[in-house]
Amino acid sequence: MVRQQFEEDVKRGIIEPVPVGEPTEWCPHMMVVPKKDGQSRRTVDFHHHTRPPFDMISSVPKHTFKTVNMGVEKGGVLNDDGYWIKGDGGHKHGFTLLEDLKKVNAITVPAILEYAANSHGEAPCMGTRKLKARLRILENGKKLEKLHFLDYVYLSYKEVQEMVVKFSDGIRNLGMSSGDRIAMFAETRAEWYVAAVGCLRSSLSVVTLYTNLPNESIVQSLKETEVNTLITSYDLLPRVIKLIQECALITRVIVIEDQLDGIGSVQDVPEQVTILPFQEVLKLEASMPLVSPKADDIAIIMYTSGSTSHPKGVELTHANIFSSITAYCVQADLRLGDRYLAYLPLAHVMELATETALMAMNVTIAYSSPFTLTNSSAKIFKGTSGDARVARPTCMSAVPLILERIIKGVYRVIEDQGHLKAKIFSEALKYKQRKVGPSLAVKVLDALVFKRVKEELGGELRMLVVGGAPVSPEIQNKIRALFGCTVQVGYGATETAACISSMDTDDIRTGHCGPPNYGVLLSLRDWEEGGYLTTDKPNSRGEIVVGGPMVSRGYFRNSEKTEEVFFEKDGVRWFKTGDIGEVDETGILHVIDRKVDLLKLNNGEYVSLGNIESKLKTHSLIESICVCAYSGAKHVVAIIVPFSDSLIKIGVKLGHMEDATMQDLCSDMKVKKAVLDELLAHGKKQGLGRWDLPAAIFLTPEPWTPESGLVTAALKIKRAPIKARFQLEIDNMYGQFDDPAQ
Repeated sequence: MVRQQFEEDVKRGIIEPVPVGEPTEWCPHMMVVPKKDGQSRRTVDFHHHTRPPFDMISSVPKHTFKTVNMGVEKGGVLNDDGYWIKGDGGHKHGFTLLEDLKKVNAITVPAILEYAANSHGEAPCMGTRKLKARLRILENGKKLEKLHFLDYVYLSYKEVQEMVVKFSDGIRNLGMSSGDRIAMFAETRAEWYVAAVGCLRSSLSVVTLYTNLPNESIVQSLKETEVNTLITSYDLLPRVIKLIQECALITRVIVIEDQLDGIGSVQDVPEQVTILPFQEVLKLEASMPLVSPKADDIAIIMYTSGSTSHPKGVELTHANIFSSITAYCVQADLRLGDRYLAYLPLAHVMELATETALMAMNVTIAYSSPFTLTNSSAKIFKGTSGDARVARPTCMSAVPLILERIIKGVYRVIEDQGHLKAKIFSEALKYKQRKVGPSLAVKVLDALVFKRVKEELGGELRMLVVGGAPVSPEIQNKIRALFGCTVQVGYGATETAACISSMDTDDIRTGHCGPPNYGVLLSLRDWEEGGYLTTDKPNSRGEIVVGGPMVSRGYFRNSEKTEEVFFEKDGVRWFKTGDIGEVDETGILHVIDRKVDLLKLNNGEYVSLGNIESKLKTHSLIESICVCAYSGAKHVVAIIVPFSDSLIKIGVKLGHMEDATMQDLCSDMKVKKAVLDELLAHGKKQGLGRWDLPAAIFLTPEPWTPESGLVTAALKIKRAPIKARFQLEIDNMYGQFDDPAQ
């Protein structure tokens, strides 16, 4: 079918074969590109071990070419070993925008914002909710902060650009100049973006830090980058004051004021440190000329959350970020009047690039936080609407953990409404998951069953982009059915400016990450130890290696790690992801494993710890899970943080009182056996094999937070610290078996 369509398109003159260099085992032999006639565009890559003559296209076996996407630009060639594919797809309007940006040389973050301000002027750009009151209330014996919000107040594109220029002038007044570094340690908010882009406009490099990084990681990052100025917020200032006691080089802290309390009362400030309000910086006039950034200047040094080691500072240039922005622009199916709810960390390049791309496309951004997102969010005062209900976004980004919590929250609410309503809801959800496309039945179900659920995220959500970690097909299908939106899974890495691949808008399949993004060179390399080879049938498999202009120049002052995972070949910079991928017959990438997660049992069977975790985590009992095994062991075991509500229900069934403590329930052998039995049954339903299922579990009542050092700032588990923390419990679980190695 694909080949027939291809041959017809060649005959009709819609596409034409273009040679792109001499072939090797890892090269495409030709790229088919569209003629410049404005028609719908499609690209096909050829992959084969022997070069077919250009005049014998129809003789090429079907499996040797892959439909990638709609395409415009022909790909380059890299001479190496393995499997190769290039992403060059997108929407026509996206390429038009890209051409407009290049015409005005808007290839840096501040230049793109300036383009947006000139293009969109008085249109609403950034929105922040007005804070009416901050309250302290007693809930379950604890004093909790609750926020009473009013509506959103929006700044126009013109106003945002004016603030950026003023902050840029102010920062130069303070003596900072081109090439200096400045640290950003604040929550996602309009002022974060304004301050960061203001610094970038003056050619500073911004060191971005997650707010939930452990203190020692923050101190390490500040010392390593030798910054003397740090930008933070009112809420984080007390923590910053303690942190900078260990950072003698810091002499200035710029504080984003609270709406009600300004910067508050500041105490215990080190003698050498000056505290300066954000609004005061906006009033300062530039004392030195502006030096605009160049494409190859370092824009940000982003400290990774360190799932396998201490945080590393990834150096990303304006060109790296621009590559990610252009991929978003050409692939996102956005419309006039779209609204985006921003709550993921701007400290991550994915959110920074996304918001910049959205501004170029005239999308309104409403700022939020995970604590105020919905009506049931932790900091929303009872009777106050969550941010999503007020902003009514049409598009959002999310990480799988957030989606899992949303789904589990929906189920808990439905279960509390009684057995009959829960049964109706369950059957309606199953029907929507089976049904593809609009229908009268779906409209009726949306109106009668799912309306309240959809309203939790504003009721107008059309597109949800998911990244940051693998998302299970079950979660993807449920979110799509619950909220009536498309769910586009993306795959990226900090080292590639979050840009590797993403699903097409109209792709309803699950379990994959789409084709390579625009401009991405994606390769698979043999990993013989794990049994993944590019010669595997029916699809090539191997370690994912990514090349192109989005690849970072390396880790800040860490040449050893840089040389370990980055390399250059034929003028292209490449990054070894450590992930295992498979590319199917349509050019779609499936991330199927991770090298550090693969372990060999004593029977010779390989098990993927990450895959087991992702399957078991879909059970409503599980909040967090880490699967462990000794090298050469016969079984795997698991450390689990259960959801309290779900565990209490199991406890009550087994005779415990409803007010039983989590510690008592986690320690109860009957409860533990009941949880294990449920997990084993669930794991089998999820397709896990005999050796994948844990032989024993340990339940812990304490949630894993970034502050505990057991999960990253992006909420991915940190396997080594978890194993170290629970080493005794792991030993005890293996001690249950006759042979300690089992």
